[in-house]
Amino acid sequence: MPFLTMSDGIKIYYEAHGEGETILFAHGLNSSHLKNKTFYNEFKDDYRIVFYDQRGHESSDKSTVHMNVKRLAQDLNEIMESLNLNDVTLIGHSMGAATIYNYVEQYGCEQIKRIIAADMSPYMRNDGWKGGIAQGKWSDEDFMQDLDRIFDDVGYARWYITKNMMNPSLKNTPEEFEDAMIALCDEGFDPLTMASLWFSLFRTDQRKTMKKINVPFLYIMPETPLYSMEAVDCIKDNVCDVFVLENNFPGTTHAILSEMPHEVAEAVKKFMEKY
Repeated sequence: MPFLTMSDGIKIYYEAHGEGETILFAHGLNSSHLKNKTFYNEFKDDYRIVFYDQRGHESSDKSTVHMNVKRLAQDLNEIMESLNLNDVTLIGHSMGAATIYNYVEQYGCEQIKRIIAADMSPYMRNDGWKGGIAQGKWSDEDFMQDLDRIFDDVGYARWYITKNMMNPSLKNTPEEFEDAMIALCDEGFDPLTMASLWFSLFRTDQRKTMKKINVPFLYIMPETPLYSMEAVDCIKDNVCDVFVLENNFPGTTHAILSEMPHEVAEAVKKFMEKY
């Protein structure tokens, strides 16, 4: 299995396939390269694709330190340097987009050709605005309760967050199926990874970073998004290059890359061909 060793000793699993212009994918919290493989494969015949497991996830090393958004961005930079990637199109979903925002904060856009973000605000908290998580409805107290749930039972915590924020239609799941869903949400997930990064995501305000983005930016928005138009407008009003919003994805939720992989990929390719 191919790994890259980061400067702090953590080994990051990655794959690179195909030839041509490079696209690098960064997945979200509690996701992995495996969960997004169908989406990634939409590009492999026409582009060089690079994807990896963020630290603490799937095949990459778990870590008890350096578990924050800043370090995720440093991992991204070290991956790009190790693989000699230039003029890269970065695609990030959820926490993966936050990783890209923080990469821009630390390193700028010199190595980037385009940025594509799927359903991710530059700031998850809802203090003083409504562009944070759960379309502006999740309070700090809700967040603290999330942390309690994660440390108490990570499977239940993931199920609770999924059905109350990411896919509200799951609130109608019959009670007799709840235990099975919780067990599914518990498989292979590390509470320390989830809690550390959940905390860091809530603490990291990247709204001012949007002004540093001077490459074309595509925002992918599902029909039932995790973030409101206030978050989208914050990005649109501050990036210093072309901004495009694609939101014609009926029936989709925060899990849009797995729900409509082909349709999202086509929107991305159209954007890349134009810009």
